[in-house]
Amino acid sequence: MVSPFLLLTECAELARVPVSTVRHWIAIGRLPSVRPGRRRMVRRDDLEAFFAVAPGSGKDPNPGGNR
Repeated sequence: MVSPFLLLTECAELARVPVSTVRHWIAIGRLPSVRPGRRRMVRRDDLEAFFAVAPGSGKDPNPGGNR
């Protein structure tokens, strides 16, 4: 069974970026996360939605925000 939650390291592997980048996305509010205990996790659906509006997809990931 596939978990609906991903660790930040798993998110980083899927996105092919360092964990620090995933933490940055969370810190600036682009990627929602939860902290059910001591570890911060990202819902798999939230990561997929983030990829859907990532740069190069033709959609603005930060509508109305600063650039």
